Amino acid sequence: MALVKVLVSNLFAGAGFQKLEAGQVYDVDDSVAEKWLAQGKAEKATEKKGEKLTFEVATPSAPVSTDTSVLQSKLDDALEQLKTAQDAVEAKDKEHADALEQLKTAHATELAAANDRADKAEAALTAATKKDK
Repeated sequence: MALVKVLVSNLFAGAGFQKLEAGQVYDVDDSVAEKWLAQGKAEKATEKKGEKLTFEVATPSAPVSTDTSVLQSKLDDALEQLKTAQDAVEAKDKEHADALEQLKTAHATELAAANDRADKAEAALTAATKKDK
């Protein structure tokens, strides 16, 4: 560890990127001190104590498994379930389309019968009206 006195006002360091004050003495790692000295951002301090800065490194995440067969089998199962669900949806769609077509046919038959009755009633009314005159 090395004691350095910060010379610049825009220097940030540490795990939380805290702003370092110009003129203050800090106790930093030797490699960091060398960089700051070389860049002219700090000078070696002769004081006995300074604020200690710690530089934290994030720990790596858990290693990714190289065995992809389990993942692939899960993916295959999910794909199979998706295909089954799509087939079921298509079957339901066809069933609904058939039912709708039957309803349309039944409605058309009822409408034709009602129109026929209305035409016959109108013709009878016209005939009755002519007889009365």
